[in-house]
Amino acid sequence: MLYVLLKPIAVGLIKLYHRVEVYGREHVDPKRPHIVVSNHVSNLDPIYLAAFYPRPLSFMAKKELFQNPWLAWLIRALGAFPVDRAGRDLTAIRTALRRLKEGRSIGLFPEGTRSRSFAESAFKEGAAYFSIKSGVPVLPAALFGTGEAMPKGKRGIRPAKVRIVFGSPLLPRPGEAPAAFAERIKAALQALLQDGAARGWKSYPEEGREAPSGGGTRDAEGL
Repeated sequence: MLYVLLKPIAVGLIKLYHRVEVYGREHVDPKRPHIVVSNHVSNLDPIYLAAFYPRPLSFMAKKELFQNPWLAWLIRALGAFPVDRAGRDLTAIRTALRRLKEGRSIGLFPEGTRSRSFAESAFKEGAAYFSIKSGVPVLPAALFGTGEAMPKGKRGIRPAKVRIVFGSPLLPRPGEAPAAFAERIKAALQALLQDGAARGWKSYPEEGREAPSGGGTRDAEGL
């Protein structure tokens, strides 16, 4: 209920402040669940993905966020569930698979934490494993501008241009191992990030020069 109430408010505020553009919405079937995976630069990332993905989106979040009772109540009410990043968290795995089998979408950041370079970050196999076990497709999404809007280690939200790009959904091939599928997922995300970089968009703060805030391209879809 809280998710349904807050989402239109969040969308309105985000659109007003950051003039968000969404690309690739034709790849997102709102009638089926997905495992949404994205690069991770800022604390804003799960909020923005959830705001502009057309279905409720439950994020696997580090267990440290649940230590504060009020924050734990809020993010649980918004669908998040904890994961212990130090090892193989069987409870988090079972929770993710149960939600997928119930027809719910989950969100993951395969880098495991906020990073400053996608190419140099580790890439976890969780999304590939969940897709193989559940049959739910992986939906790659690239975020641009969130690292400028709220850089790691900073407080306050800056008026940076934000873009979200959804790629084509991916399914495991027959007999494909999680490691091999994870490599394909990583390559798909890398391609989205490289395509954005070619347009002058920044995905990570240290990458090049920020695109003009009033810009955008002709194929940006209105929200």
